[in-house]
Amino acid sequence: MVFRYRGVSFMRVWGVAGTLATAAGAALAQDPLASNNGLYPTADEWDGRFLAANLGYPTPASNDILLAANSWSPARDRTPLQLDTAAAYADRLLDHLAQTLRPLVDQPAEWDPVAAGWYDLVWSGDGTKGPDGIDPTSGREALMNTYSGQIVPPETFSEPYQPTVPVQNHAVIYYNHVAAGMLGRLWSNIYLPDLSETEFPTGSIVVKVEAVTNNEDNWNVVANSGFWQVFRPTTEDQASGKRNLVPQVIPARPFQIAVRVKDPVAAPETGWVFAIYVHDAGAEGDTPWDRFVPVGLQWGNDPDQARNFLELTGTETLQQSWINPAAPAFARDTLGWEGRLAGPMDVATRHNVITVSGTRYTGDNSLPASSCQSCHGAAEYPFTANLYPSPNRVLPRDGQPFLLYDPGSPDWARWFQNRPGTEAMSANIGGKGLDYDLALMNALSVHAEAVGNEAFTQGRLHVH
Repeated sequence: MVFRYRGVSFMRVWGVAGTLATAAGAALAQDPLASNNGLYPTADEWDGRFLAANLGYPTPASNDILLAANSWSPARDRTPLQLDTAAAYADRLLDHLAQTLRPLVDQPAEWDPVAAGWYDLVWSGDGTKGPDGIDPTSGREALMNTYSGQIVPPETFSEPYQPTVPVQNHAVIYYNHVAAGMLGRLWSNIYLPDLSETEFPTGSIVVKVEAVTNNEDNWNVVANSGFWQVFRPTTEDQASGKRNLVPQVIPARPFQIAVRVKDPVAAPETGWVFAIYVHDAGAEGDTPWDRFVPVGLQWGNDPDQARNFLELTGTETLQQSWINPAAPAFARDTLGWEGRLAGPMDVATRHNVITVSGTRYTGDNSLPASSCQSCHGAAEYPFTANLYPSPNRVLPRDGQPFLLYDPGSPDWARWFQNRPGTEAMSANIGGKGLDYDLALMNALSVHAEAVGNEAFTQGRLHVH
């Protein structure tokens, strides 16, 4: 099978790009250019297409990096975002994304990431191999190129929006032309990444579109949504702890769009604006895309309100998170710590938490423990700090015991600082900042494992 990477053709041999195989014998276990995890439905199960990953990153001299329809212009008024300007920014961003991403939601069978100018990530598609074969929840699946997300318990949401079964998402992650240009420089040698090229240029956009496996019968908020099909084990089988999971063609409904925009004008302290949009079943619109509405924006962690929060008067307003007052009510159930931005699929609210002081959060007493920016701010190489304010690197499934620092403590507050993306959270021990990109952290970890650098590896990619 011939595969193209950055304009060069490679013959795939034994699941690895043959011309690269001699570069690192240890890497035969992982295919850096795999579109998916290698698991396909039978002809009886599926008669549609298989979506190939777009890994043909633009070259540094390519003019289309600057002229691409999906590149982002910094804030029009050339001033930092404020609470009273955030709504207009969120609307402009969604309109901008609609120019190239609308078919992904409205016409998934016609979706073409190459024509639309959106790119996948190398070292991310291949599946995890074990003694019983490939883990069917790992890598990207073959129908829509989605990653598997965590399973969210029904009690995360309050009535009348509480689902009757757990919620799981399957997400695509794409980079626009500008961001992909940086990826091309970073991975110009697929087996020897250039870690000096990990800062995304202004105008970069990274988008994650997440589809849930629920239907209208078990979660009323997905009514009038779009429709995908993915090749994964059912959420029911995964939640039950069933062994030897088997993938199936299952329906999934686009529900959340999470976006990162590199805009240092709008976000001078971190460089990034985070946006969350969710499907609103009651919104007006002719197509499912039209029924996506903003939950909010975040352009900083409000570090001034990250410590001793119990001593605050309760009247302080976050200055770097804007929450849309017209967002669906269920979206407020899943906001991050002290109301910072987080989406319904972000698993910012954790159940069954114990803090280092011995405080327990169980039953209905859950803990909003994260936010968009605090989580992504932990992106560094090697993987050192947890994505949550925790003293260890364990990322248990929600509902399993999870050790966290005490909210508002100095240790907790480390996750809620404003840092430039080049500054690692663990810079004191030599960490390399990855500019708020968790998927890139995973790709570098997979590469490290493939070439035998076990000390720099991470677990599987968590797309929430």
